[in-house]
Amino acid sequence: MSEKGYKMPVVAWLKVTDYMHGWLQKELVGGTRIGGKKVVCLQHLDGARDVLRMETCNDVTGDDETEEPDVQENSLSATRYGCIDAGLALDPKTVQRHYGMGREELALFVPIECPRTCLTKNGVLRPWTSDTCFGRQQSAALLKVLREAFWRGVAEYDREYARRMDGEKYAAVDMIEAFCRDMGTSDLYVDAMRREWQRRAKRIKD
Repeated sequence: MSEKGYKMPVVAWLKVTDYMHGWLQKELVGGTRIGGKKVVCLQHLDGARDVLRMETCNDVTGDDETEEPDVQENSLSATRYGCIDAGLALDPKTVQRHYGMGREELALFVPIECPRTCLTKNGVLRPWTSDTCFGRQQSAALLKVLREAFWRGVAEYDREYARRMDGEKYAAVDMIEAFCRDMGTSDLYVDAMRREWQRRAKRIKD
């Protein structure tokens, strides 16, 4: 944006289940793009603010700048993501060998808007920088927050779908297919989503 004084948000990248991406891009984003993807804002979701206060880490230099970086499986700092993204454009084989990641793996990561401060593993509050990524427990907790919000969204869609069907019975797969179409999600994920939806429905009944 060209507005004077506008600052790009600080983000960390989170690895998110592939079939959730369409919903994320429709329900939890504004207009800001980083790395070609719209930035996800989840601070308003139930439990998210507490999770964002959990311990983070630095995957570039280490929290006190003398440690080895603490590389996470499910999170990348903005700096590390940028390095991998640029490297894949220049020498994908070397990046795959060094980082264990190609374009398909990198595509699973989405930029999450972060608060102004973070808690380091040493218990110190510091500004959230482009070298900060989510800690292991924090990543898992954030994914849980997003999963629960996603399936609440599917449940809400199911109720609306039932109203549209006006009492006519329908198969779960039909609703899931309609959800995927509306969210711009590939139909390749329909079966996986249907199985998880039915597992969740069964747990509620039990």
